Amino acid sequence: MSYTYFSKLNPHEKLSRLTQFGLTKGVVTIWIKGQKQRFSYNVVDFDKDRYNLHLDTKNLFFPLRSDVLFSFEFRGMNFFSQAILNKNLVDQVVLEVNGDLFKSEKRSSYRLLTYPIYEVFAEFDLKESYQGGVVVDFKSKTNQTGLFKNFLKLVETQENEHLNSKIKFRIQDLSTTGLGLQIGQLESQIFEKDSIFNDVKIIFKDEVITVPEVKVVYVVDYLTGDKKVKKFKVGMHFPKLSTQIGDQIGKKINELLRQIDANKDFEKIIK
Repeated sequence: MSYTYFSKLNPHEKLSRLTQFGLTKGVVTIWIKGQKQRFSYNVVDFDKDRYNLHLDTKNLFFPLRSDVLFSFEFRGMNFFSQAILNKNLVDQVVLEVNGDLFKSEKRSSYRLLTYPIYEVFAEFDLKESYQGGVVVDFKSKTNQTGLFKNFLKLVETQENEHLNSKIKFRIQDLSTTGLGLQIGQLESQIFEKDSIFNDVKIIFKDEVITVPEVKVVYVVDYLTGDKKVKKFKVGMHFPKLSTQIGDQIGKKINELLRQIDANKDFEKIIK
């Protein structure tokens, strides 16, 4: 089953996205709610003062002043909004954008199963994540928050980069809304449900994207086939993710998915 998630852009993000899309002269698809008929045209430009998308046609495909819905793709993501169909002074068809702008994600299309094809890692900085929280000693299970913070202060004065409490895991799957990890029993005490980590780095081979906030939404047993080895699947969500960073992740996922398709096409010509 495919689930689609919509997130509303704030006014600044809406203006920025429409302006950038207008510069690409990309394709916009227009339809009336409840009707199957759809029309697609290239956008000539975007008038940010009037919030008008100018189309490369003078032929009305729906009645003048119709309330329409429209969508477009930009940097690997799909966007949706509402508008009024109109014409400008030179008889060019325009979309008077009067609704909120939404970004969507289809999990079936935009979730990238990175393992085992791609080496993508998530790096967590525990000293950032545990500020104001509770740190539990792995052996005694006692509250060690004060001791942990004092240790971090000591580490910071030593200028020793490899003792900065950073920990890195290979990502199992990734989307613009979150990621999945496989961890061991020891690490499961760090990644408890509802834990929040700050400034998590998603590390690709050629790019690093920093996610300001990552929240653990579930931790479940992972079947390994070996009863002696205990592993867990961790699901993490990106709350309050900005459009810019979401676009970066979406673009990278789209790029890797296209590589998969290209690889399949190449295999067809190899005998």
